[in-house]
Amino acid sequence: MASRSYSIERRRLLQSETRSRIAAAAAELHALKGAVATSYADIAQRAGVSLPTVYNHFPDQKELIEACTGHAAAAAPMPAFEQILAAADLPQAVELLVAGMDKANAYYEPWLAWREQRVIPALAEVEGRARKQLTAFLIDLLSRHRVVGNPRELAAVWESLLYFDAWHSLVREHKLPRTAVRSIQLHLLLAAVGPQPAVTAHPRPRRKS
Repeated sequence: MASRSYSIERRRLLQSETRSRIAAAAAELHALKGAVATSYADIAQRAGVSLPTVYNHFPDQKELIEACTGHAAAAAPMPAFEQILAAADLPQAVELLVAGMDKANAYYEPWLAWREQRVIPALAEVEGRARKQLTAFLIDLLSRHRVVGNPRELAAVWESLLYFDAWHSLVREHKLPRTAVRSIQLHLLLAAVGPQPAVTAHPRPRRKS
């Protein structure tokens, strides 16, 4: 009985490893030549498995895309969201946010630069979720700092300025240094919020002598 249980667990482990290897191979190929130009045969060859094995693990493109994006996300240098929320003031939070998004956009560039979400619904779904999550975080950040204005509207503006398309246009198409792009984004984000009234600290009650 123990031997049979071990065999089942061993088989599951091997299947999981094979699935991960296929997802990694697909992610590498998608970065090199895009998802549209990558066939299941290409993935099988790169992963060192048979073509039926790829189909057994990923019978449709949606499942494959989900696995690929998950593989890529596991190594992504994401912004330190907790540190950003804990920043002393909004300018400091924005500086951390811009730096974090710059690193994330640079990391995801090999995949996002193909802009295939326009033709692959599964990629559009993944991107849509990522943008909604970022927008929700920005609403939380703006609300915590009690900015003047509608946090949802401001978050929409901030998300558009921070997301990959704007970054890629400035860095690759206009060939601006990433340091300059970070500075531009910092100023634009704060300008979108506008001047904020100074926060007056409430005086502490005096102790009775």
